[in-house]
Amino acid sequence: MKSSEASFRFPVLGFTPDRENWGFPDLDRLTKCGPRTLKEKMQDGMELIDADCRRWRILAIRRTGRTGSWLEVLLTSRPQSRIEQEIEELPSVSLTDVQERMRDSLKTFRVDYTGFDGDEAEFSSLIEKVNQARSIAELYDLLQPDTFESY
Repeated sequence: MKSSEASFRFPVLGFTPDRENWGFPDLDRLTKCGPRTLKEKMQDGMELIDADCRRWRILAIRRTGRTGSWLEVLLTSRPQSRIEQEIEELPSVSLTDVQERMRDSLKTFRVDYTGFDGDEAEFSSLIEKVNQARSIAELYDLLQPDTFESY
């Protein structure tokens, strides 16, 4: 199935096989990326979990065109591609499962959330907020995860 055919309920969270977390507020942002994403196949194997806790795995991505005008590319020096993901549907998960995956991601990439000084109190507070989130949308709003647009 193609990502454009899935009936995602946004926001969508993404988890790569190496535990990175990503987020997509809409289909436009899900299907847009920078050159590194394509070159390094950064989305291969990533699991997408939508606001209803439905889940898909990205099997492959392919470039379908570019986004924006040539003027935007010249002004920003950030070429972006429109992509289509080939996805397979997986069994849904619970919010508790998503919270656990998010905690694992945060712990794996702790320096991204605490800086090199490692503010333990701030990190513990963030983990507690993940535990208290009542929806995928709350997790998305709390973490404001990156999309692949810059990569």
